[in-house]
Amino acid sequence: MTWLWIGLAAAVLACGALVPVLVRRRHTGGDEEISARARYLRLGHYVDVPEPADDPEAATLLRKARERWHSSGAILATAASEKDFEMAGRLARQGLRLVGQAYRLLGLPGPK
Repeated sequence: MTWLWIGLAAAVLACGALVPVLVRRRHTGGDEEISARARYLRLGHYVDVPEPADDPEAATLLRKARERWHSSGAILATAASEKDFEMAGRLARQGLRLVGQAYRLLGLPGPK
């Protein structure tokens, strides 16, 4: 009977040691996560305190870029899969394009 308990304890310890290893292997989206977070932070640099825009088209583009920033941040806050990070990165990339268009209309240097 003692050997049964020792065997069960060993099995539980082995499972406890393997679970973190298996979970870590499933999450391979490190590059996507880094890329998405970098784009999100870069977009935030341009839209957190937006340039005053006299041009209504530039103001609209900046507003849309800010919406992409908020959406990307919301996705990143709960992202758990590679798809989530890709979506957040795509939204941030769209926002950076919008900022670039708005800054060109305003005659300012923007993201490249």
